[in-house]
Amino acid sequence: MREPFARLRVVGALVALVLTALALIAPAASEAANPIFFTKSTLAGAGFTVTNPTSLTFGPDGRLYVAQQEGRIQALTIGAAPDQVTAIEEVTSDTDLQEVFGIAFDPTDASSPPPVYATNTVSGVGTDGPSPAGSHPGKITKIDGAGYANVTDIITGLPNSNFTHQANGIAFAADGTLYVSHGSTTNAGLPGPLFFNEEVPLSGAILVADPSAPGFDGAITYDPANTYDTNVDQVSGDVSVFASGLRNPYDVVIHSNGRIYATDNGPNVGIGEASTGCATTGPDPFAPDELNLIEAGDYYGHPNRNRGRFDARQCVYHSGTEGDGADWTGPIELLPTSSNGLAEYTAPTFGGKLAGNLFYVSFIAETVGRIELSPDGTSVVAHTDIEDGLDAPLDIAVGPDGSLYIAEHGGDDVIVLTPAEPPTPTPPSGPPPVGGIGMQPDLERTALPSAASDDAKPLLPLIAVTAIAAATLAFAGAAGFAWRRR
Repeated sequence: MREPFARLRVVGALVALVLTALALIAPAASEAANPIFFTKSTLAGAGFTVTNPTSLTFGPDGRLYVAQQEGRIQALTIGAAPDQVTAIEEVTSDTDLQEVFGIAFDPTDASSPPPVYATNTVSGVGTDGPSPAGSHPGKITKIDGAGYANVTDIITGLPNSNFTHQANGIAFAADGTLYVSHGSTTNAGLPGPLFFNEEVPLSGAILVADPSAPGFDGAITYDPANTYDTNVDQVSGDVSVFASGLRNPYDVVIHSNGRIYATDNGPNVGIGEASTGCATTGPDPFAPDELNLIEAGDYYGHPNRNRGRFDARQCVYHSGTEGDGADWTGPIELLPTSSNGLAEYTAPTFGGKLAGNLFYVSFIAETVGRIELSPDGTSVVAHTDIEDGLDAPLDIAVGPDGSLYIAEHGGDDVIVLTPAEPPTPTPPSGPPPVGGIGMQPDLERTALPSAASDDAKPLLPLIAVTAIAAATLAFAGAAGFAWRRR
């Protein structure tokens, strides 16, 4: 009875090889059919210039809105070529706002021109220097009306660190709910050499507000006023913490899958100790940046002893490298240092392969990264770089045609990565050649890439497995013959 089992094992191995080949070939063939390439250029035309761009997004009118740090916002009409500007409208000048790190549009507001919402704050390192000690200079400002003549602060009293942590990116949900990525005032929960302020009620969090709600009150006040201290209380203002424990979330994205994602900058050695409890400290930590799936009420590990008075978990620092814990939520992916701008890819280019992916930029690594999410959006299945050699990129946006627009803060320009999809092959016309394809060896060699080329890689698993299968069949026959001889 040994032969049937031996032969069964051989056949089983052969089936497994064939199934493995199919699994390998299917995605590889798809990749070959829709390879991902971008061409790089610089946005130009109509006299467009920009200095230290911080945020960009496409408006409902199809124009690209570009904000620069010192408050200027421009609305750009993009021509037939994605890197060509054909017209510019000045939304604000650098004297209309303080500093801008995020712009967005309310999808429930159909006004024309579309109102622009901007974070309007003080970083402490801009040309105007730091804000007065104890002040809460952060605002969300609405710019609307004919010629964008109206500039109205809809939220006031947001905190800042006076060292690059402040109100950053903003996003509106489909129902008009506003989410604000707000930086902390410390390195890891305690004041230090660069961060002098204690955490306060609205620092280090994703904030939420509903500016279109009847009777909305955006004037945030505190008791005691003009103070950064663990005992400060928020006494007015319809702005609250949606998710806590973020150190410096630069951008927030409301994905088409209904989930919310945000980047977050990790702590650095030498600029502040970690809070390890409501009255205990630890050494300065260092940790990578994070991509977080933001959920209401979750704590992501950056301490805030002010809120820790009512929620003790917020007194304890947790690195993103720890993952999830009993009372904190870890990131779904670790990112390079100073990963900031974040955008969902919504275009159908490359056969729809990038749809739903997240793209981010790293200010320090000077790269563009691609994040592929799981079908339910709760984890990351692939993380790759698609571009490097940028000049301190800070934000990224996706155009209607699938082009990526990158705000180069250090380069004083906007870089465009344009999809370079291969042309669709044109079917041959006329009668087939005499003798058929089998009589055209030169055509076959042209159609089959060399094994050394990238285009040939999808064929390698098939070639290899075919050879193995043939060898296995030969072995199976030989094994049967040998058994019969025993």
